[in-house]
This record gives sequence, C-alpha cells and structure tokens, in this order.
Amino acid sequence: MPGVIRFLAVGIVVAALSGCGSSSNKTTTAATTQSSGGTTPNGARIIDGIRCQPEHLESHYHAHLTLLANGRSVKVPALIGIDLQHQCLYWLHTHDATGVMHIESPDTRTYTLGQFFDVWGQPLSATKAASLHGTLKVFVDKRRFSGNPRNIVLKPHELITIESGRTVTPPPYTFAPGL
Repeated sequence: MPGVIRFLAVGIVVAALSGCGSSSNKTTTAATTQSSGGTTPNGARIIDGIRCQPEHLESHYHAHLTLLANGRSVKVPALIGIDLQHQCLYWLHTHDATGVMHIESPDTRTYTLGQFFDVWGQPLSATKAASLHGTLKVFVDKRRFSGNPRNIVLKPHELITIESGRTVTPPPYTFAPGL
C-alpha cells in the first residue's frame, strides 16, 4: 500500500506543479478508441496491448516529442498515460509538459509513436497529430522522416519533431542528467 500512496502523492504534486487543471484532465487518462478490448484487474483499459499498472522499470528509457504549429510550440501535456482514477501508469507516459516520453516497460518490446498517441487518445497520421492539421513534416533526430509517423520506433534519447505550417528549426532539447 505505501507504493500506491507514494504514486498518488507524486501524481498530485506533478499535476499541481505542471499547472494541469480540470480542463486538461482528459489527457491524463488513456484513450477509449484504441482499446484492445480488455481491461486490467484494476479496471483500466488495455491500449494496443499496453497495460496500466504500477511502475515497471525492467526497461526504462526516454524519448522527446516536439510539436510545432506555424513555428510555435504546442505543449505535450503532463500526465499522459497516468491514470489517477485507477492508480496506474501506462508503459508509455509523461510526467510533465516538457515533451519527455517515458518508456517504462516490464519487458524489452519495441514501442512506437503511434502507440504513445493511442495512449494519449490523440490522432496521429501524415495529416494530423493531436491538434496539428495539414501536411505534416516529421523529423527524427533532425532528419526528415517520410514514412507513416505511427511507425516511428521510440528509442532512448530520440528527438521527434512534428510540424504543421511553416518549417522552423525546433527549439533545442537536452535530456536532463539521469534521464
């Protein structure tokens, strides 16, 4: 039980510090449209085979997502994939609004950007990424990506940028020590 209490306390602190109010709580729970039809024992949906469970650290790394609309930054919300109602984390989640995607899995399987967007409950295609619309430009580690953005494999310290409208140099991002 102490782990659950710690998880809830951390979730509340993260929500308070990140400025997540009730208007963005929708992004803290998993999508229902991409559910693989089942639920975990705690009642949370299973999305693309990804479960919502207590924290797993068998495989633990981070990637970064930048969204730009006409050169302006669009926030990737805090608490994506953190389900406060069911007191669990999806294996793909965010803690804050920095764009850092946490991949914390019970095994070493491969995860994709499409799965992250499904956990987020947002669309991802060549013409739509969350609130971005139109012909999108996608970059992986500053190289143009021409395939389906859903298929981008999430790798440690990978920098992913999705832009709509005019193309600009994305703001620099450096992973904090220990990430």
